[in-house]
Amino acid sequence: MSLLHPSNFNRSLSDDRLRTIAAALLEVRHDTLALLSSPYDDNYTRESTVFGRQRNLLIEMAMGPENDWMTLAHAGMDVTFRIDEVPCRFFTDDSETPRKDGFFKRNAVDSLFASDDRLPVMWRFVVEPALSDDGEDRVLFVGFNVYQEKVSQWVFRPSMPTLHSIGDEPPAPTLLPAASVELIDDESNTGDGRAAEGRG
Repeated sequence: MSLLHPSNFNRSLSDDRLRTIAAALLEVRHDTLALLSSPYDDNYTRESTVFGRQRNLLIEMAMGPENDWMTLAHAGMDVTFRIDEVPCRFFTDDSETPRKDGFFKRNAVDSLFASDDRLPVMWRFVVEPALSDDGEDRVLFVGFNVYQEKVSQWVFRPSMPTLHSIGDEPPAPTLLPAASVELIDDESNTGDGRAAEGRG
């Protein structure tokens, strides 16, 4: 099954909106991990602090005036926000084989229903930490159908010059006008290519 860009299912799920959320999630993650480097920090203290700060970030973004397309639907630990009318949640996990207990659990405001298995019924921002020190964290925005199968996916990495969505066709080539070429007047140059001086 090919994975379509989220905006194919809902125009509200545009690149700029997804990028705003994904970049903010990664910025909080990187800033928090940089601070928690004492001998008393371990994966538990780091990841639970990252989660708490990301959750609070999303609540603030959804309630603030800057992103009028984003609203808060549920402020619990399973925070749910909406991009226009589309409910979304976030996890730090593996998008291919999610392991978090509540990843596929739908709360009261997260529920969407569709009888067509080609349509997403739940949307998740998935923060995937790099597998090595040389790698790069990334955020995926994934739509799952009623069978918990991916039907839509969008990917964000901070170093990417442009956004990349799985399943999209490459953009059409841009036609450039032919280069303007002019002949050089032989009399204005000397044999070695330098402009002649003192001719009048």
